[in-house]
Amino acid sequence: MFYFTVLTDYGFSLSATKDISIYRHDVGHLSRIYSEVMTTKAVLCILSLCIITVALLLTPKYQVYSLVTCLSFTIVLGQLLLPTWFFQGVEKMKYITYINILSRTLYAILIFVFINKADDYIYINLINGGSAIVGGVIGLIIVYKKFQISFSLPNFQQIKNQLVGSWSVFISNVTVTVANNTNILILGLFATPLQLGYYSIAEKVFLIFRSFAGILHQVVYPRVCILAQASFSTLAIFLRKIVIVVLATFLPLSLLIFLLSDYIVFLITGEYLGEASFILKIISLGPFMAALNIPVSQTMLAYHLTRNYAMIMSVGAVANIILNFTLASYFKAVGTAYSILITETLITSMLFIAVYKYYPQYFFLKKNSPHGELEIKK
Repeated sequence: MFYFTVLTDYGFSLSATKDISIYRHDVGHLSRIYSEVMTTKAVLCILSLCIITVALLLTPKYQVYSLVTCLSFTIVLGQLLLPTWFFQGVEKMKYITYINILSRTLYAILIFVFINKADDYIYINLINGGSAIVGGVIGLIIVYKKFQISFSLPNFQQIKNQLVGSWSVFISNVTVTVANNTNILILGLFATPLQLGYYSIAEKVFLIFRSFAGILHQVVYPRVCILAQASFSTLAIFLRKIVIVVLATFLPLSLLIFLLSDYIVFLITGEYLGEASFILKIISLGPFMAALNIPVSQTMLAYHLTRNYAMIMSVGAVANIILNFTLASYFKAVGTAYSILITETLITSMLFIAVYKYYPQYFFLKKNSPHGELEIKK
């Protein structure tokens, strides 16, 4: 179901967030954007359901899982309903925090009440999706009541414009998602189950710390879009401050992960696992590299350089797969760890080089830009 949630989201977490942040004080524009995005997501959700249905009909051996699949589709419905992109755009993430706490609490209670034996596993995703749906409905009520949003059914052309406008972001999201989720699959072709286990431990720790960069991305992005609309000089000052924050927080964080990798692995597993710790040391720089590319990637998104952004992310995803196949075949889990580190560094480097070389007017590390004030490309 994860890939269908990616399809339903379609990149609106970036494109729609930008539009909402720009028109946050215009209820008419907000209502139009909201209506177009929600309708487009609903169309994609229906498309996802059709794909799943056809796949089950064409593969009889998987029809035994049809009930589980249908119950699991509630996860996609929950993703459809929750307007995270809207709250992010208006910089009211507190509502998402409240909704997440409520839905996760509900999930925990329902799991405790209804999952009592092994056969009840088929209801886990239903509970997960049902909790997300409840959270999504509450989010929609807040949107209508708090922000006075009205819904109107968009026409075909408006839906098409949303799909075309978010296409590049969608492609970059798909390629990155596929590449990230194939790491452990590729490693499984060459490594023993024990080596795979060591890598899984290190990867879980890596993803936890890397999620901090994702939080920073969500918090900063709406402000970047607003400042980009106003003037580049103001945006450049803000982005330089973000770089300082990244250097002051994520670089020490990566250093701590490197130095304390033995203890971090011990806290998770209760054992000192040398290989898992060594893998974690290799990818410890990942959170810093992920955070460092936030200012430059958001600059590209804010100024509609989405094709270039998508191309760089796609190149990085392909490079990750090639590196993983090559290095994992020789060095097993350590090779996969090196492929992650090289890919994160490559993506960050390409983003900075692309803006510096091809769009120097948007290179925010220059304190005195000869290009003056800039307008966002339409």
